[in-house]
Amino acid sequence: MKKISIFIAIAGAISLSGCDKKLNLKNPQAIDAADAFSTSDKVKKVLVANYAALGAGALFGGNVLWMSELMASGGDLNWVGTFPEPRQIWSKTILVSNSNVAGTYSQAYRVIFNANNIIANAGVVVAADKPKVIAEAKFQRALVYFELIKFYGEKPYFAGSAATLKGVPLITAPGPSAPQDGYYKLPRATVEAVYQQIIADLIAAETDLPAKNGFYANKASASLALARVYLQQDKFVEARDAANRCITTATANGFSLVTTYAGAFNNSANTTEDLFAMQVTDQAGTNSCFTFFSTDTYGARDGDIEVTDAHYNKYSATDVRRTLFFLEAGAWRCGKWRDIYKNVKVMRLAEAYLTRAECNQRLGTIIGATPDADVNRTRSRAGLLPLVGVTLQQILDERELELAFEGQGIWDAKRLRLTVDGKPWNDDKMTFPIPLRERNVDPNLDQNPGY
Repeated sequence: MKKISIFIAIAGAISLSGCDKKLNLKNPQAIDAADAFSTSDKVKKVLVANYAALGAGALFGGNVLWMSELMASGGDLNWVGTFPEPRQIWSKTILVSNSNVAGTYSQAYRVIFNANNIIANAGVVVAADKPKVIAEAKFQRALVYFELIKFYGEKPYFAGSAATLKGVPLITAPGPSAPQDGYYKLPRATVEAVYQQIIADLIAAETDLPAKNGFYANKASASLALARVYLQQDKFVEARDAANRCITTATANGFSLVTTYAGAFNNSANTTEDLFAMQVTDQAGTNSCFTFFSTDTYGARDGDIEVTDAHYNKYSATDVRRTLFFLEAGAWRCGKWRDIYKNVKVMRLAEAYLTRAECNQRLGTIIGATPDADVNRTRSRAGLLPLVGVTLQQILDERELELAFEGQGIWDAKRLRLTVDGKPWNDDKMTFPIPLRERNVDPNLDQNPGY
């Protein structure tokens, strides 16, 4: 056995010395950054590829939506599937090794890495397209940083001093592609610093994005993203104004609520209501909301997420949104995610109306429209009688029913200071842990309290 080992070692040495040039071939699975960003067209191709990264299952291909809703379940959802990781999220007993938690964190930084390099290399982009390319990359970066700070930030923005609360590592310059590189071994930036970066990116995106941009980011989607960010900071004036800009821009450029509520979902192409959605076909794209919310009747799993009677009964008998739920295997199912190969809704125009209504009501203003007018837009489509003299609670109730299971669940629960499944909004277990593998790579990453 010893002789064989020696022979192999010698043969290997001979081979290495004789074929040195062949071993220096480029890895066909890797593209050098200098080549990937060498021309205008190549930079644009990386930008398009980064939308695909943004739409991966771990991000807006579904996970950040259903994970938010499972955390916010509050008796409205049950996890009955066999996978332990989603069950941990639903029950708020998350382990630091949870694969879903780790997957979202790492995928978000892949998007950030790509966006940083797109922005840094935008100098080669033709002048007419350069502002839009940079704006789209900043939109991508802002969206994932917003998910990171919400899921992994030590506490919500308003839970203490945002200038001292720990957020996530803030990286805005181009760097190496390997996440293990020393370049990325950074401490966590503050919650305040991360929010400032998100807002700066979205303001720049809103300024330079076109009003229409196919199914890619547009001006109205950047405005609505800003409204979401400001709501999470309790900045109601800014949120109102951003939602109003969103509505103004969107409606001036052909966006509108679709005629029927059911018509807003299970679509292969964007509707007039979709300000931003991840594209899914039978050839590309991921919709993990379908995977877990739907059933094997429609090609999904076995109905891992059940909607309870407690949620179903929040809709009045005349509310057509109630009819979108379907009963199977003894439980209600969310019809928004029923069909296979359908787009993942990230931002709908309906949300902008409800955000403007809430903020106007809180502030006693009527910017853009009265709270009554905005709330009654979605109520009317749902077949409900209009409200007169709407209250804040009625607006919040309408928001819950209109946007149910679209990814806003835990964030609304936190900003409204609600208790979920016996845990207050600022409980340590209402925040994700920093994934174990990330802390193994980066010793500068402090863990969140409670983990």
